[in-house]
Amino acid sequence: MFYIILANFNHITFIIMKSICSTCRRATNHEILSEKVYYYSEESGWWEDHKYQIIQCKGCDTISFRRLYNDAASFGGVEDGTDPWIQELYPKRTLKSLPIKNLLNTPQNIKNIYRETIDAFNNGQSILCSGGLRAIIEGVCKQRGITKGKVDDGNGGNKISTRLDGKIEALASNGFLTKENANILHELRFLGNAALHELSSPSNSELKMAIEIIEHTLDNLYEFEHKAKELRKEIAKRKK
Repeated sequence: MFYIILANFNHITFIIMKSICSTCRRATNHEILSEKVYYYSEESGWWEDHKYQIIQCKGCDTISFRRLYNDAASFGGVEDGTDPWIQELYPKRTLKSLPIKNLLNTPQNIKNIYRETIDAFNNGQSILCSGGLRAIIEGVCKQRGITKGKVDDGNGGNKISTRLDGKIEALASNGFLTKENANILHELRFLGNAALHELSSPSNSELKMAIEIIEHTLDNLYEFEHKAKELRKEIAKRKK
C-alpha cells in the first residue's frame, strides 16, 4: 500500500511515493538508497517496468526492500487518479501489521518462536499463528522445568497431567504466574487446540488479543524480572 503525491515546481511534476514503515506504523516518505531497474518491451506495444529498491524511512531511518511494477495495461493511472504502480514491501507489512517486540531478556528459543508467530499473523496465517502461541507457552514451561501439574479430574479431586493444561497449572503453583494469569493462558490453549485439532481459524481480533497476552506474560516472566534485579542493584549502590 502506498500513496502518490503530485507536486508541481516550475511546471515540472514530481511523483513522491509513500510506503508503510513497520517502525513508524504509518505511511511515510522513503529515500531510495539503491535501485535496479528492469524494463521489457515488445514490438506489439506491450511493456513492463520493474524497479527493485532498497529504501530508508525519512522519519526513523528503518531500512527495507521495495519492488515496484508497472506495465502497459496500468500506465496512465496518474492521470485518472489511480495508482499506476503495484508495490510489494519486504518484510511484508500493512497498516494492520503488528510490530515485533524487542524482548532483550527472553530466552532465544522462545524469542524465535515469538518472531515466527508475529510473522504468521502479519501474513494472514491464522492457524500457524495459533500454533505459535501454544508453542510459546510450551517453551516457557520447558525453560522453567515444568513437565506436569495437577488438574481437576472432574469428580471433585485432582489428577496429574503431563499435557499443557497441567503445565500451565504448575506455572501458577510454582509461583511463576498468578492463578488469574494461568486461567488466561488456558484460554490461549483452547484457541490453539481449536486451530490445530479442528482446523478452526480464529479471527484477527482474537489473535491480536492473544498475542498481547503472550507479550505481557513474557514481560512478567523475563523482562520485568531482569529490570527488577537491575533496580535492586542501583538502589544498593546508592545506599553505599
